[in-house]
Amino acid sequence: MAYLTKYNLSQLSQKLDINLDISLEMFLQHVYDDPEIYSVLNKREIEYLFKYKMLLEDEENFVIEFYNEVPEKEDTKSYVFNKGGKMKYHLSSSCPLINKDYLDFNIPEEIKSIGDNAIQEYREWFNQNKFGDRYRSKQIDKNVIIAAFNLKYPNKYDIKPIEDNSNLLIIEQPNSSIKMVEQSYDFEKGRREITKLKYEWQKNFPCGVTKTIAKFKYLLTKDDEEIKNKISELFSINFIKNYGLEKLKIKFKISKYLTNRIITLILDHIKWAYDINEKRFDDKTLEKFGLECCLTCLKEAKMINAKTN
Repeated sequence: MAYLTKYNLSQLSQKLDINLDISLEMFLQHVYDDPEIYSVLNKREIEYLFKYKMLLEDEENFVIEFYNEVPEKEDTKSYVFNKGGKMKYHLSSSCPLINKDYLDFNIPEEIKSIGDNAIQEYREWFNQNKFGDRYRSKQIDKNVIIAAFNLKYPNKYDIKPIEDNSNLLIIEQPNSSIKMVEQSYDFEKGRREITKLKYEWQKNFPCGVTKTIAKFKYLLTKDDEEIKNKISELFSINFIKNYGLEKLKIKFKISKYLTNRIITLILDHIKWAYDINEKRFDDKTLEKFGLECCLTCLKEAKMINAKTN
């Protein structure tokens, strides 16, 4: 049997491809029994919650009923350190890598649009300056990285500088351990909080237009030109001129905040219901999903086998 960190279970639930669309009825039966929440979330978020729950319920049955095999994760060229490859599972809850925080850094869209050479150069520049280690050890904050970026890249490639305090460069998943929910979790309190967030969402997105805007909150990470192009496709060329770009971004931020909070609380429900802190996964099933054993765990297992034989 095997262990997954919070981060890798989350990544697995995003990565796995399934062979059906999640209907309202399936959502109510398997994820959360409130049809209004189904309308708040987009398709990707609904699938994520469904896969998370079904993996916890029975990962072997998930393979039989829902799983479509996907190839090994390729380098998306979106991050400094994550270059694809296989996710890891652990054989022991005492493995030191289980409690190691995950930290990565986005490669800015402008750099990616230039091409592979610029991406490789950016990764090398980032590593040569040891920004990852220095940020992790709190020797620097994000504005030091932003300032260094703005000194080098806008002039070199004729691109826009990054604003101070922007979160565009940082990806952080604190405490990627296997302890995923507190034993004292209050189920009813969580439901009340979800209901409050749902009403807050409805208040901010009361009509069809604003509900559509809310579903495209991912545009918050895109540049102004991409936002304008997508919104023009959805509505009209003059929509942003009349509505306002900054007002639109505020709507994206509100939607992102509220839906992220709702998703987190629903996940807490699922984790609590399936006693996730005690969950052990079948290692052969995880390998079907494309994971491989952590090298530290593998070495430890070999040493134990050598001593007992």
